[in-house]
Amino acid sequence: MRVALQLYTIRDKIATDYRRALRKVAEIGYKAVEYAGHPFLTVSADELRSLMEELNLRPVSAHVPYNLLRSHTSRVLEYASKVGLDYLVSEPDVRKISTRAEAVEVAEEMSELGREIAGRGMRFCMHNHAVQFEKRIGGKPVYMILVEESDPRYVHFQLDTYWVKYAGYNPVEVLRALKGRCPLIHLKDMRDEESREMTELGRGIINFREIVEVAERVGVEWYIVENDRPTLDSLESARVALMYLRSAFTVE
Repeated sequence: MRVALQLYTIRDKIATDYRRALRKVAEIGYKAVEYAGHPFLTVSADELRSLMEELNLRPVSAHVPYNLLRSHTSRVLEYASKVGLDYLVSEPDVRKISTRAEAVEVAEEMSELGREIAGRGMRFCMHNHAVQFEKRIGGKPVYMILVEESDPRYVHFQLDTYWVKYAGYNPVEVLRALKGRCPLIHLKDMRDEESREMTELGRGIINFREIVEVAERVGVEWYIVENDRPTLDSLESARVALMYLRSAFTVE
């Protein structure tokens, strides 16, 4: 299992001193990260790449706002290529989709964007929150329409376990439907069915053993730890998550 930390988890530390924060991530034991905002696109690509090499941290991917990725594609791709990313992750606003035709249009748009990203040696992944599953057209979640109508050569997915569960779906079943198209997964836990609050990884109700078993079969390449709302200090939350994964799985 290859594990990375989504830096949104420690955004408070990143905002204060991103260099120190990244150093702490490496000290905790993470070998890879996923960017979400600063320092991605906010410091020079050469400076960021140099720091990551110094810390022996691999930058796997970055979350980029969909409108920014579409409107400044060349700039984002050039920067992402310079810092050595394998994936760019984004999320169209499905709240604006009200018909299947509109969903198909977005799927085609993502396919074209993914084709351009592939031309730079990277892959495009769509991330999810709950809304993509909660919003339905003709009885089908918009998420599944986007899966069906997008080009599998250029559009891949980053499944977020917590938000799938929050929307009332089983992450394992969604993973099976994404076979061959889900190289990235966000591991994020839910405290209980009643509150549906986030909690530290391994301390909630989501069955990660079953998820990882299926993820290995469908082609997941990176398991990315994320906690939007840590109940501990954010770096401690990241440490607890890695300890859990090391106790339950074989982490590279």
